[in-house]
Amino acid sequence: MKNSNSKLIILVSMIIGIGCSSIKNKLIPTDNKGGYKITIENNLNIDPTEIHFVGKVFDVSNREPIANAELVIGCLKIKTNLNGEYSFKIIKSDTEITYIKGISVGYKTIETIFLNLKNNNFVKIDFYLTEDDRPFINCEGIN
Repeated sequence: MKNSNSKLIILVSMIIGIGCSSIKNKLIPTDNKGGYKITIENNLNIDPTEIHFVGKVFDVSNREPIANAELVIGCLKIKTNLNGEYSFKIIKSDTEITYIKGISVGYKTIETIFLNLKNNNFVKIDFYLTEDDRPFINCEGIN
C-alpha cells in the first residue's frame, strides 16, 4: 500500500510538472486569435516602490516585430521602438491589480487578464497581435 501511494505521488508530480512547463512555452490565447506571453516576478535589483514593464510586440502570423505599437495601462500610453520593444516603469500605488492593452493600427487589440502585482515589481509581456480583417473606414471629407 505504501509503495502504491508513493508511485501515485510521483505520477501526479510528473503530470503537474509536464503541464506547467508546456504552459510557459505557449501563448496565452485571447478572443481574437492573438495572444501574449507573460512573466511576473519580484526582482530584488529594482526599487520596491516601482513596477518595471518590458517586452516586445509581434505580428502573430510571421513573428515580425511591430514598430510604433501602443501599450496602454490606465491613462499611460507607451509606443514601441522600431524593433517592437517597449520599456516603462510606474510607481506602485494602492491599486496593484491592472491589465495592459496592446494596440496597433491594422491589428486587433489584445488585453491581458487582470494582473495582481502586489508582491511583484517586474513584468515581461510579449504581445502577439493578429491582423484586423475588418474593413477600414475612411472618414475624410465627412463633417
